[in-house]
Amino acid sequence: MVMAFLLLTLVVGLYYSRKVTAFREYAIGNKDFATATLVATMLATSFGGGGLLRSVEQTYAQGLFWILWGFSASVGFWILTPLMLRMGPFMQHFSLAESIGSIYGRLPRFVTALVSIIQETIIVAIQIIAISMAIEICMNLSSSNNMMIQTSITVIATLILILYSMFGGIRSVTFTDVLQFITFTAVIPLVAWFIFRATNQSMVEVTSILHKEPKFQLGNCLHMDKLLGIVALFLTNLASFIQPTTVQRIYMASSPIQARKLFLYSGIFSMVIDGFMTLIALFLFVKAPTLAKDQIWPYVFENTPVILKGFIAISLLAMAMSTADSSLNACAVMISHDIVGGVQVKRVITDKHKLVLARLTVLIVGICAMLLVFRERDLLELLKFIFDFSVPIVTAPFFLAIYGFRGSSRTALIGMLTGVLAILVWKQWVEPRINIDGAFPSMLANGLAMLAAHYLLPQPAGTGWVPPDKIYQQRQQERARIKRRNKQERQNFFLKAQLAKFKPSRTGLLLSGIYLLVIGVATFGYCYDYSQSLYSYSLLLLPCMGLLYMGCSVYGYQTIPDGAIGKYWFFSLLTSLPMHLLLNCCLTDELLVPLVLFFTHGTVLLWALPLYWSLRGVLVTMGTMMVICFCKSTILWPSPIILFSLLVAGLCLLIWIVYVKQQNRIQQERVAYFLQKQATQEAYELKKLAYSEELPTASPQNTLAQEGTILEKAIQNVTQSIAFVNSTIPFLKEDFQSIIDKFAEWAYYLKQRAKRQDQLLLQPSIILLEALIDAGEVAYQKEKGYLPGLWIEESVNIPTTMLGDREQLVQLLFLAFSYVRQSSVSFRFPITLQLQLTQLRYKKREPLEADGDPACITFPALALVLHTENKQIPLPTLQAVYDVESPATTQPVDPFVSPQKVNLHKENLASIVHAHYGLLLLPHAEQLICLLPLDVSQVREEMLALSLPREAGTQEEASITPHEKTASLARLSSFHDWIPSFESIDPFLIAEILLLLRRCYGFKRHASGQLFYVRAVGIAEWVAAWTDGHAKLVYATLLYDLVRYTRLPLSYIKANYHLIVYCFVENTIAIDSRKRLEESLLAITNRLKESLQKEYFSVLYVKLAERLYDLKHASGYKDPTIVQAMAKESLTIDVELAQRYGEPGMAILLKQAAEEALAGAKPTEPI
Repeated sequence: MVMAFLLLTLVVGLYYSRKVTAFREYAIGNKDFATATLVATMLATSFGGGGLLRSVEQTYAQGLFWILWGFSASVGFWILTPLMLRMGPFMQHFSLAESIGSIYGRLPRFVTALVSIIQETIIVAIQIIAISMAIEICMNLSSSNNMMIQTSITVIATLILILYSMFGGIRSVTFTDVLQFITFTAVIPLVAWFIFRATNQSMVEVTSILHKEPKFQLGNCLHMDKLLGIVALFLTNLASFIQPTTVQRIYMASSPIQARKLFLYSGIFSMVIDGFMTLIALFLFVKAPTLAKDQIWPYVFENTPVILKGFIAISLLAMAMSTADSSLNACAVMISHDIVGGVQVKRVITDKHKLVLARLTVLIVGICAMLLVFRERDLLELLKFIFDFSVPIVTAPFFLAIYGFRGSSRTALIGMLTGVLAILVWKQWVEPRINIDGAFPSMLANGLAMLAAHYLLPQPAGTGWVPPDKIYQQRQQERARIKRRNKQERQNFFLKAQLAKFKPSRTGLLLSGIYLLVIGVATFGYCYDYSQSLYSYSLLLLPCMGLLYMGCSVYGYQTIPDGAIGKYWFFSLLTSLPMHLLLNCCLTDELLVPLVLFFTHGTVLLWALPLYWSLRGVLVTMGTMMVICFCKSTILWPSPIILFSLLVAGLCLLIWIVYVKQQNRIQQERVAYFLQKQATQEAYELKKLAYSEELPTASPQNTLAQEGTILEKAIQNVTQSIAFVNSTIPFLKEDFQSIIDKFAEWAYYLKQRAKRQDQLLLQPSIILLEALIDAGEVAYQKEKGYLPGLWIEESVNIPTTMLGDREQLVQLLFLAFSYVRQSSVSFRFPITLQLQLTQLRYKKREPLEADGDPACITFPALALVLHTENKQIPLPTLQAVYDVESPATTQPVDPFVSPQKVNLHKENLASIVHAHYGLLLLPHAEQLICLLPLDVSQVREEMLALSLPREAGTQEEASITPHEKTASLARLSSFHDWIPSFESIDPFLIAEILLLLRRCYGFKRHASGQLFYVRAVGIAEWVAAWTDGHAKLVYATLLYDLVRYTRLPLSYIKANYHLIVYCFVENTIAIDSRKRLEESLLAITNRLKESLQKEYFSVLYVKLAERLYDLKHASGYKDPTIVQAMAKESLTIDVELAQRYGEPGMAILLKQAAEEALAGAKPTEPI
């Protein structure tokens, strides 16, 4: 069985040792290990075979003293857990020595490597002792011949672990550790159970036997000499965690966050393993209490079945080999990388030579450890030698380096020399007198000497204290944001509406009343003291409160206000249970009853009340109870086994309740978040229905009830519509009639007063940037179940507020976090958010001349820059001003995503950003920039606040008769009814554009005397007739004059309508003279094929339709010279262009209209 296990270990080790060609992979792997794998290899390395032998022997011999020391290992894991977040600057190192060398220089690195190699050699020797003892006891080898066989098997086992450690590297070591960890964690509980069954005692009887033994009593460990010894060993054991193999496991993690999880989970499982090893010793003591220390393990093997004996031997082998191979690998790395690699100057050692040297090191160190076994076989003495040799020299410089201390080589060497002298003095003169280990005091002397040397001696530049890395700062910043949010929640906690939510159910109130009644009566009968009757009768307050709860649940549950019940429930439970417990502590001398009450009351508090308040109530009560117990003159402690069992069971119960309550709270918050999100979405959908373009039309056959329903809806919506009408626009009877006739279209535009339907639902409000970022982070946590890992860089002169739609901006942040996090190479590194000020610039109009500069409007904007910590990607540089209409910025294109794939995050992001008149930039797949105006209402008002027509040929608004106004509105209505006869035309979009024309132009006239919006409709009729209702061209025809004759920004067209519509408008405005038009068309003919010319010819259609309309209304021009020039230009240029590129009838109509205009004849109306 033993040989089979050894062969299996060799096979697994050699299998995972394939293809190790790089030294980094040999030393720490590829940093892609799962957390469970790292926990297994950490525990397998920490629990050696010598540790199992030593723990059982010392617990059997020293009792409770060693039990407390043994559990310090688990506490040590938890104490060092927060320290892992500071390990960021060292995570790319290979060894402990390299980390110290990176801070203090080459010579301290050499000393650290040398000390660590000696330490790990001793650890390997301890494991070889465990292997030889396991084989010797298992096979009962005692004669000289058998001793030779035992030595041979020990050498074979040692060579096996040397073999796969030589060729496999850390990956091979890790996965053999996993196998060995599974082996001994399965065997150790089995051994404890078998020995317990062999005692033929119940657990109560075992507890009673152990309680009678002085060495297992708690009072035996509370003497000052032993208490100081326990504390000293605990601190030494804590400091000994900084050893090469442990640090190597930290560096195998992908990030400090994973290393933190590694220590957290290792502490939990370490306590379980320590507990089972302690149980083996305790049950063995009950079964055979008179054994000597060197007879313990022979007795175990002699009194166990053969199969279990083989399992124990395999367990010892697994524990020993898992620790030994890790130590051998660490020694190989330090010799080849730190000692030889650190002193090489002229020639760089390649990875190939480092691997050869590392493999030779494993062989040499393994042989040296085997030779050490023949000199010293006392496991406890070897352990003390490890503490005394490594802790005073290495631990203090490494702790200081982690906390940001940067010193010179001289400073580190002074500290190390001080540590050596301190431990020598302590071992020679101090320890023989007080019998306290001096490793930890010597480590303190090392650290104090380093600090004294740093501050008293001159130091080179670059030394001192440095701040922690970004990962640690991000976690601290994240905790500060969580703390701020929790504080805000606590401030809102005592509001009346909030307290009403704590009203318990009728059943819960009744059950809690029964609990208070039963516990109160029982404790009154148990703790009643005649000498303190007043305090004893105060215990009856608890059952009275229970009766009050029960009466409220039966009679007053529906009549008493919810707020009163919730308030009373919260404060009464939070105060009554702790006070009842403290009164019991004062009235009784026995500790058992207060402990039981502590766990039961704590369970009720944690389950019934909010976790923040109940947990603090429990902790405060525990501290007060401990003070009362220690201040009392006499106190009866329960037996250690009962005390230990009660503490373990009670703490597990409380921890389980806290965990369940926390998970339940998280789930409730997520459910509330999604319900609120659903309610918000439903509210938006209802609002969309209120603004729906579809309105039922009443036919003559409608009943009076139907007409009343339609009229009621019309009146309700008209009332809302009037509130959005600008005060600068006259609102006449004809307008009101138009609203009634075409209400849906009117409401569609006037109610939104924005660029599109996204703006219709935009509800701007003042938002604190700090609160906005918090809300985005919380939304991400609710959606994903974990925080995004956000690091916010401090910015200067950033405003504290902005104006926008809070719900939309929170969704924007969630989508932005998701986009960057999804693109991140590693989910364990933070994403950075930068807030910077910039400006967004929009063009008011396009110039009519080629060399003209467009007039622009500029708004202050906030840039939200999100990026990962990928050092290979340069950070984006922000500009002072961004042109929204720049082709490079308007349509964000992600070059790192396949164009065939639709990035929903990007599409939703762009939608929200554009709804806020912003700009979305994607410099890289791991970078995102959102540019948002600080005041979205200001941008909206400025973009829609149009001025008078700017062209010299236009006229001011003259007197307009009511008949003409009615006729113009009728013209819009008839166009609206006629244009949808073309299938490609969207009637609702046409209605929106018509309302935009009406709003922007008012009753202003063109130079031809026609109203601007009537003229636009007339031109659009010709274009629709010539192009068979080309939808986008019709839209562009209606829109382009808004940019030419008003200050409506071209960006408004780009943001609201299809890109092709925008291109049509842009091309039409850019080509405004006949000469430029002809040159452009000729160039197109020469450059492009026939299939690509249609969109460019569309510009010709628009310009020719415009000329045709103006010629047919030439009588309205006041200056006849303009008409003559226009007609002559049409006869010479437009007719020729129409014949060459347009439809046949276009040239005829243009020629006829031009001749009539020259002749002064009255033009005819278009058919």
